[in-house]
Amino acid sequence: MAEAIKAGLQPCKICKPPAAYGAATPSPHKEQGTSQTAQCKGFTKSGTRCKHMTRIANGYCYQHQ
Repeated sequence: MAEAIKAGLQPCKICKPPAAYGAATPSPHKEQGTSQTAQCKGFTKSGTRCKHMTRIANGYCYQHQ
């Protein structure tokens, strides 16, 4: 963790690392999505792009999280 801080890396917004990482205290609230929908970044078993639309902040629909 110390090496990541020295390298200037920040924790991701989804995993909610402990406050000892140097960030502010973790929010008790769930990660907020966006106001606009976007196509899911996931792929189906057949290899085609998922057609679901999502507002979840990580860009994946409920099936591909």
